[in-house]
Amino acid sequence: MCITEQTPIPDSGRSLHIMLFLRETLTADPPEGDYILSPTGYSWNVRRSLGNGSVQSIAAGERRRAVALAGLISRAEADRTDAWETIGICVFRLLRSFRA
Repeated sequence: MCITEQTPIPDSGRSLHIMLFLRETLTADPPEGDYILSPTGYSWNVRRSLGNGSVQSIAAGERRRAVALAGLISRAEADRTDAWETIGICVFRLLRSFRA
């Protein structure tokens, strides 16, 4: 993802355009306690990582991704953990980080 920012140059009346590149954070094993959003084909599940590749189901069968995502982010923020999304077999993308 590329973001362009416009930064004013002091005492010149002009501005400088800066391009920032944001890289995705991927992992094969989300840390213990983190929340994971995963599709089942027809619905979305929210799971919690227990470490070593095992998970606990927190919410299952939500038809709308937006509702499942809101629940995922709300739980992660309340517990000060991270929110991940499954994007392939054993590949997870970081959606939001709430760790201190």
